[in-house]
Amino acid sequence: MDAAWIRSLLFGAVLAGSIGPIALLILATAAQRGFAAGAFAGLGAALADYVYALVAFSAAALLLPLLTAHAATIRVACGMLLVGLGLWMLLRRPAESGRPASATASLWPTFLLTLVNPMTIVVFAGFVPQLPLAGSPATAAWLAFALFLGSFGVALAIAGVGAAIGAVAPGPRWRRAISAASALGIMAFGIAGLAGA
Repeated sequence: MDAAWIRSLLFGAVLAGSIGPIALLILATAAQRGFAAGAFAGLGAALADYVYALVAFSAAALLLPLLTAHAATIRVACGMLLVGLGLWMLLRRPAESGRPASATASLWPTFLLTLVNPMTIVVFAGFVPQLPLAGSPATAAWLAFALFLGSFGVALAIAGVGAAIGAVAPGPRWRRAISAASALGIMAFGIAGLAGA
């Protein structure tokens, strides 16, 4: 493993480790539905990071000016989406009976929620100059995979913490309280994004 691969791995870990709306969503999913559901939610986020890394590492110079030209609009849209997600988490009533949702059901919603934030690519584009890409698609894919591994590793740790909290929480009322706290945190990130726009 060369230095650029390790740097990409660490960047993915730091990116996933920053406490934001997706980390809170993974934590709440694991607390309510167990480690496997949280792990699949984390996999969805890491896959979205991988897609963004591929795009940024391959074509950052083309896409960055387009995104920065519409930064305010993107921030408003993402802020509204986070507020809406937080409200949905607060108002939904989880099914108390019947067949529980499959753990894999948490993968695609988290993937799409992570992917819907186009400003993430700006973060990746800022990281690009530190890598020896030299226009090589194979190198871009390899380094993006390293970033995915770092992101997924931290997401698994977050899911483990969430599952542990859910396991010690006495009953569904406490698990719902953890989910509500996460929902309020996600809404706070959305409101902060709207205020910053």
